[in-house]
Amino acid sequence: MKRFLVAGFVVSSALWFTPTLANDTFAERADALLSDLVSADGPGASLVVSRGGEVIFNRAYGQANVELGVAMQPEHIFRLASVTKQFAAAGLLALVDDGDVALDDPLSKFLPDYPTEGVTVHQLLNHTSGVQSYTGIPGYMSSERIRKDLTTEELVAVFAEEPVNFKPGEGFAYNNSGYVLVGAVIEAVTGKDWNVFLRERFFEPHGMDTIDYYADGAVVPMRVSGYEGSFDDVQNASFISMSQPHAAGALSATALDVDRWQQRLHGGDLLSDASYQAMISSDSAASGQLGGQSYGYGLILGEWMGQPVYHHGGGINGFVTYALWLPEAELSVVMLSNIAGGLQNQDVTLQLVGLAMDRPYARNLPTVEWTEAQMMAVQGTYQINEETTRTLRVEDGQIISQRQGSSSFTVRPVSEDVLAFDSSLSSFRIERDDAGEVEAVYLQSGFGGEGERAERVSAEVVLRQAIDVEPAELARLVGSYELQPNFVIDVTVVGEGLQVQATNQPAFPVSAESPIRFYNESIGFTIEFELPDTGQATQLTLFQGGQTMPAPRISSD
Repeated sequence: MKRFLVAGFVVSSALWFTPTLANDTFAERADALLSDLVSADGPGASLVVSRGGEVIFNRAYGQANVELGVAMQPEHIFRLASVTKQFAAAGLLALVDDGDVALDDPLSKFLPDYPTEGVTVHQLLNHTSGVQSYTGIPGYMSSERIRKDLTTEELVAVFAEEPVNFKPGEGFAYNNSGYVLVGAVIEAVTGKDWNVFLRERFFEPHGMDTIDYYADGAVVPMRVSGYEGSFDDVQNASFISMSQPHAAGALSATALDVDRWQQRLHGGDLLSDASYQAMISSDSAASGQLGGQSYGYGLILGEWMGQPVYHHGGGINGFVTYALWLPEAELSVVMLSNIAGGLQNQDVTLQLVGLAMDRPYARNLPTVEWTEAQMMAVQGTYQINEETTRTLRVEDGQIISQRQGSSSFTVRPVSEDVLAFDSSLSSFRIERDDAGEVEAVYLQSGFGGEGERAERVSAEVVLRQAIDVEPAELARLVGSYELQPNFVIDVTVVGEGLQVQATNQPAFPVSAESPIRFYNESIGFTIEFELPDTGQATQLTLFQGGQTMPAPRISSD
């Protein structure tokens, strides 16, 4: 019989439905978390948390303009990036409520000259149209083309003739072009710019005064500057014409107005019940496509510790954004930051959810001192599945976790049977047998759930051993392999080994553990080739982060 020694913060999700942490206590802990994460003299963030319609946290951190030393204020306006998609989706659903659009209407009804046949409004909204995303066209985002102001018609022409990723409805691919087309349909039906319709339909009547599309040249009071890089190397964001993100990502707002939007949208003030239910539902093509989570209309649908959660993030030149709604608690969390690459908005948002629900993450708990014997008791090799292992090893008084094909990370004990990652919200829960011996570890992600169980198969740490491969055999692996449209892995021979390079990424050397299986421990990936008896390899498969991704050969050199 197995037993689980579970720390006090890992409890039945049924106990979390009613929040128990007092609002003032939450605000104190949230402020401590954000003050530790955001430097006072660098780019920052604005955050709003509300519960049951009451704002319980509305604070800003860091600088709105680093050069001028302007401190961030809650009234400051940020680019929303892809959080825009839920606004555009709701706008199109409002037209469904008016009887002007049906979800199964073909795109050709509104854009008769668009070349791809068979695309429906529904497929645009949930990324199952197969239309090529213009932001994925090689070189487009880094070229002068992204700096040009374009009309809706000109922007649609950028991708209209690109080959489709799949037949409409037969796959899922997150797609900015699809939401440009959502905006184009709104314009075709209403005769107004997509953002003007949203403003008149939603924003003005409900007091969300700052949510709008702002042209680059406009003087916008309280609009913050955007930055990129790390907090140690802050740079001004590269320019992008905000005409180009369109209905996929061009709105701006304060965090407080995004919170108001979430209250109105999920409170039933903006859409009919039928349209709202369509927005928070998923079909078979879009279900489970995002790390087990699904896509509705402009919203990602998942669970947080067993409760439904609707959320979406965004990233654009100089800005990263995140908005989350926990319906059973009527909890809204909005985080807008003005540095691309400096903050992990999803992780911070989830930590705030954990604090508000009085369920702090392991990452937020203090370290518990373990003896060397306790650490050695968890060291070993753990079997995740038939092909994948995880090792826990003790080095210099620390416990190092490494999943096969992934990078290594330090974990620290926060209770007798919980190990926390400081680099993420994941944690290990240790399973012991009746004698107290470690049998397995469960890896739980930031969203909770059942977790990934890995059974301990050895007290030894089984490390990979690199081998040499004959040059003639390496030459058979050289070529280009297409992981997905416009994303290619190039394999070359450098010196006496292989090197791989993915589209728009640096090149990395790989070590051989067999003539067809290679790995890079520092980056954390494995590739395995399909090699016939003679001739070149026909395919490689990339293993990374628990995913298995085949890539057929498209060239021999």
